[in-house]
Parts: sequence; structure tokens; C-alpha cells
Amino acid sequence: MTSEREQIQEQLMPPMLAFIDADITSGKDEIAREQLLNNLRRYRSDGVSPLWVNWMRQRADLRFACLVRDVREFNRFMLDVVRNVEGVRETRTMMSFGGRADIDTLLELEMEVSPNSKTVATSVLIDVEPGLDRRCFQALVDLPTHPDVKRVWLLNTYHSDDADLMLLLIGKDVAAVTGYVMSWVRTTKGVIDTEMHTMLDWRWLASPDDIVELVEHFFVDNYRGQFR
Repeated sequence: MTSEREQIQEQLMPPMLAFIDADITSGKDEIAREQLLNNLRRYRSDGVSPLWVNWMRQRADLRFACLVRDVREFNRFMLDVVRNVEGVRETRTMMSFGGRADIDTLLELEMEVSPNSKTVATSVLIDVEPGLDRRCFQALVDLPTHPDVKRVWLLNTYHSDDADLMLLLIGKDVAAVTGYVMSWVRTTKGVIDTEMHTMLDWRWLASPDDIVELVEHFFVDNYRGQFR
């Protein structure tokens, strides 16, 4: 039976979105990727739900996302499911507690992004000048639409030493995405610097219930009141 204290803790700690980069040792790429993918597909838990996985084009490493409801279980998940895979050299985790997303575009990513597709998906890590965080976030949300580039999400990652915001873009080619970042993102007031990572493919791992929870709790509830 759940105690009153546990119920309060659950209310105070909504789900978090974790992005994990798995750095794979050269020469063990295929074996490590397949074992890690199998581990993620088989993993079922109330505390941690793998959502999707990407193959990073420049580094030949894997990045995957999880919905985290229990931090203690997430620690065990990292040790036993991820870092126990032969060939995984190191891991890095970036957490986000809220943001904005184009849900329709997000759900179509598996069809849009593949090694055989011309469509390019790029994760843009953004450094923001402290004190301008809310204003910069809103300015990026309010950027005009572009004929060749779509924004999938804009997430806050202020507590990370890698970036303050994470922007996911899909475009018709590398030139379109690069031009968008240079002309629109990097000129936004408060943006100090950006770093781009291109994804080679996108595979959903989440169950339908996990996707519903991701949309309803993470991309709706968690960012309410962020912009005052």
C-alpha cells in the first residue's frame, strides 16, 4: 500500500526524459549495437521505459531515450542493461524535465528518418546566456515556420554541462538544416553557441501506453508555467 509520503513524492517528481549516449569501442560496433538493442527491446518495467533509439551518423554510436519514473531503478537499468554490454566503452546521460513538441512530427520520425532517406534529423545542443533562459526558450518556440525544416521538439536541459536546450530538427537535407541553425537559431537573443549531431535512423521502442504518457505528462504538464 502506498504511504502518504510516497504519494507526495510521486506528485513532486513527475516523469523525466533521459537521453543516453552509448560510446561503442571501435571494432565492436555491430555486436554491441545489436546486444544493446535487444536489451532495450526486452526491458519492461514500471520505473523505466525505453522510448526510441538513434544511430548517430558522425560517431557511429547509439543514443536512446527513456521515460524515467523511478531514479533508483534507472540507476540499476544503466548498470545492468546498458553498461554491462560488451563493447560499450562509456555512457553519458542528459536529463530533461520539460519542453515543447510537435507530437504529429514526433510520431512520424521512424518513417521519415532512415539510412536510405534523404531527410535529415539533427539534434542541436544550445548554450544559453544565464538569466535569458525563459526569454530565449520562448523566442525559439516562436520562430516562423520554414518550408524545408520542421521543429520536432525544444527541451530544457539547464542542469547539464553539455547544453541548456536541446532542439530536434528534421529537414530535406543537411544544407537546409545547417542554414536554419545559422540564420535563425544562432541569431536568437540569448543563444551563446550551438552544436549539431545528425541521426542516421530512428526506431521506436515504446509501447502505445508509453507514448500516450510521454505526450500527456511530459510535453503537456511539465512545461506549464515555465514562461511567465
